Amino acid sequence: MRQLDRSIFSLSGGEKQKIACGSAAAIDPDIYVLDEPSSNLDAYAIADFRQLLFTLKSQGKTIIISEHRLYYLSGLFDRVLYLKDGEIEGDYTAEKFCCLSARQRDDMGLRPLDLAGLSEVEGTPQRMNEAVWTIKNVSFAYKHEPETLHITETSFPSGSATAIIGHNGAGKSTFARCLCGLEKHFKGTVQDQSKNYSRKERLKLCYMVMQDVNHQLFTESLLDEILLSMRTENKQRAREILKEMDLLSFEDCHPMGLSGGQKQRVAVASAIASERPLILFDEPTSGLDLFHMRQVANVVNQVANAGRTALVVTHDPEFILRCCNYVLHLENGQILESYSIENGDGRNRLLKFFLNDMEKEVSTE
Repeated sequence: MRQLDRSIFSLSGGEKQKIACGSAAAIDPDIYVLDEPSSNLDAYAIADFRQLLFTLKSQGKTIIISEHRLYYLSGLFDRVLYLKDGEIEGDYTAEKFCCLSARQRDDMGLRPLDLAGLSEVEGTPQRMNEAVWTIKNVSFAYKHEPETLHITETSFPSGSATAIIGHNGAGKSTFARCLCGLEKHFKGTVQDQSKNYSRKERLKLCYMVMQDVNHQLFTESLLDEILLSMRTENKQRAREILKEMDLLSFEDCHPMGLSGGQKQRVAVASAIASERPLILFDEPTSGLDLFHMRQVANVVNQVANAGRTALVVTHDPEFILRCCNYVLHLENGQILESYSIENGDGRNRLLKFFLNDMEKEVSTE
């Protein structure tokens, strides 16, 4: 209720996603067609959305969902169609699909059916060092809106990958935009070991992969898109980056003609090509299948292993475990906690944040 008077354009991506789902339910159609409905939702919102799906199903509604995240749909679906290269390669009942082994689903490029196995995901190599980025006396508010960020002081390791987590509307994307100099009204200081960087300096220092990548695709072809991000054009290196992201066969295609997941990978490829020392990723695995999620995780690892710093805004726990070393947890525009996940205690704390809500029993009555 507290959001009713706010402009839709001031809401986070996850909050907009919830409004879209609620608007569809308000129309009360007999058939719902949902395309990646959980892509930007936090753990709380996914649990609520799962409850909504149970309610709609109990009312006899037909629900068709195109989705990569499968764990929240477990116990909900009656039939699964597996598409590959534009064709239906598998048609399963719920029972038969659930009987597929984890290895079989992995080979199919499908995400896990539950999150319990995440504790077994192999972590990143240790990269923590004494060099840090420090942020002090931060405050920010959008025009005619209450204060969105208020951070007295926080820090994160340099030459490493840090995950920024928190619920929808916590201020994660705003924090990332302020950090890389995109918001003029940001107040506060951003410094590394050597100096304090102004907003204009941070614009040159940072590269941000936005939540909606349509805002940063400008050219007529994928190859040109990568070349545009380079300090000095190098077609050979550009093609190598496209190959790393499984996009080389599309090098002459227009970026806006690609799927959402492919556009996401183009934006990530452009960030890598920029060679900026600080790269921010806002929901980089939104719309990605298992294979391409792991591919992007490898790219983030390459950034950190090269001594550059990566910050990742994400609701994807498996992605975090595969490439991040440190966590900043934001809630209500403030840092709730920060910790390393290079040890068991930190990993358990992270998993507790994501798993708690999905462990709630959902009534199907």
